[in-house]
Amino acid sequence: MRLIRTLSTALVALSLGSGLAYAQQQCLTRDEAIAVKARVLQTELMVATLSCTRAIDQSGHYNAFMDRHSAELQRYNRVLQQHFARLGTGNPQRRYDTFTTALANDASNRSMASQSFCEETVKQFSDVADIPRGKLGEHVEARVKGGMMRVGEVCGRDPAMQYALAP
Repeated sequence: MRLIRTLSTALVALSLGSGLAYAQQQCLTRDEAIAVKARVLQTELMVATLSCTRAIDQSGHYNAFMDRHSAELQRYNRVLQQHFARLGTGNPQRRYDTFTTALANDASNRSMASQSFCEETVKQFSDVADIPRGKLGEHVEARVKGGMMRVGEVCGRDPAMQYALAP
């Protein structure tokens, strides 16, 4: 009986330790949070470009943004793909694809729900026009720091999605 109790206690301690490691594993790192917000920004600009072509054509501004920041955006996409691989649940590529689709759907839904969406995108494009090459991460990080949610608090089943869709 004593052996069973000792083994049970050891198993509970081991499972709690594994659970804590698993919970820590599912928090966003600083780089992942920046990558999430960079992807959100790129997606918002893409949806604005596609949604507002008749009202305000921003395609030139979007193309300039992508030309200037494509290397950083590619690096951030790799960070996101590594994040989903690090979570260790399900197919990492499928989770990444689901994440990017959800971002686009969310931005598209907001564009359809707001009559002033296209006018608001003019300011958004203006805000990103002066970001120098290689400094997108700093810009995004400044936006992250200004937010209500701190990176270490973004933990859970899908912290990237939670953080991406936070106001």
